[in-house]
Amino acid sequence: MNKQITANVLAVAALVLSVFGLVFFSFPASADVVSMYTHPSADITSNSAVVSGELSNLGGKTSATIWFDYGLTSNYGSKTNSQVMTTIGTFQATLSNLNSCSLYHYRAVGDNGSGAVYGVDRTFSTLCSNDELRVSLEAIPYSGPAPLNNVDLKADVSGRLAGDLRYWFDCNNDGSWDKQLTMYQGPSSSYTADSLCNYSTAGTYTAKVRVEKLGLSAEGTTIITVGGGGVIPSNNQYTLNVQKTVQDITNGTVFGDSIAANFGDEMIYKVVITSSGSVTAPAVYIKDAMPSGLIYLGNLTIDGISDGRSVLDGILLGDMPVGTSRTITYRARVNTKEFFNYGTNSLINSALVYNNGVSISDTATVVVVKRAVAGAATDVNTGIVSDLFGSLLLPLVLAALLLFIFKSQLLGFDKWATVRKEETNGFRAQKKLNSLIKKRK
Repeated sequence: MNKQITANVLAVAALVLSVFGLVFFSFPASADVVSMYTHPSADITSNSAVVSGELSNLGGKTSATIWFDYGLTSNYGSKTNSQVMTTIGTFQATLSNLNSCSLYHYRAVGDNGSGAVYGVDRTFSTLCSNDELRVSLEAIPYSGPAPLNNVDLKADVSGRLAGDLRYWFDCNNDGSWDKQLTMYQGPSSSYTADSLCNYSTAGTYTAKVRVEKLGLSAEGTTIITVGGGGVIPSNNQYTLNVQKTVQDITNGTVFGDSIAANFGDEMIYKVVITSSGSVTAPAVYIKDAMPSGLIYLGNLTIDGISDGRSVLDGILLGDMPVGTSRTITYRARVNTKEFFNYGTNSLINSALVYNNGVSISDTATVVVVKRAVAGAATDVNTGIVSDLFGSLLLPLVLAALLLFIFKSQLLGFDKWATVRKEETNGFRAQKKLNSLIKKRK
């Protein structure tokens, strides 16, 4: 009996040790690794580029070493100098001595001593020797009687790559810039300087624009003709009104001046133009300035009738008699997630309605939010969540199994407990008897 009990006790001890071993060693070795993002590149030239990354989790450590892998293939082959970060945040490095006109791969890497973790692979293309930056300029309106005020200057830029684009506008081509700004835009894009120029007297004027992007520059000009006929007489006036709204047809929202949307959602824009006053508004045009965060899809309709022209190029609607209106619709799609910066992105585009006498506009806004959640939005799959779940579930199952074994008769625990109880009671009785005998003596 004692041998059987001893064997049972040893079996239980072995099982308990196995459970503890599984509990401690089933947690993945990578449970305390860092979390890494690889961000899009910027400032790309023919032989250099700036790459960015983000350390979003130190993995319970006080610091991590970070760097970038890069090369002409997904095997990389080169790396930047490493640096130590003690807090989470973004970091960047400049890659130099690159080949021109080449596709490069890169990724962010981090290691806090528990093993290297890699962000997703991203790519960029260096500029080629034949890359060009081109710009054309349009004045809206481009002619009219003096004084001709609140003239818009619209610059259309074409190229091959996205990047920070700097604009300079000059209403009179006199070397004095009337407006300057810098904004991030796609390879081909446009910007309208609303109501920038005023021409008080009759004459022919030249407006100028200059743009710079990724080390390249270009210039463009346009002619504005201001007649001497003066202001349209009060008994011969017309007025144009424009209202622009947008609807997210993917999510089924209603038309509004400003709506929220998600990446890849399809939008439908509606522009309603109304003519009022005492005379017909002659030769009315409409043109849209689509921001780079939206992709123009077309599907243009005018008063419900399909039209094959593009509102981005400008459309002649013709004369508009007093009291008439025209309704124009067209579609666009929100770009993919990778295109946007983290935070709130407001995509504002303007519908321009004009002729030789007036120029008016109205805007609609699509708001897109790109969020980064630590531990949930990382680019790399470390396997921690699934492994941790498995590691916690296994000990619970084994604990339940132990409880079942102790309550069952599989290993003779009931017999061992009975024998042990009898031995203990006998020992206590003998001790009590010895004490009584001792007192009688």
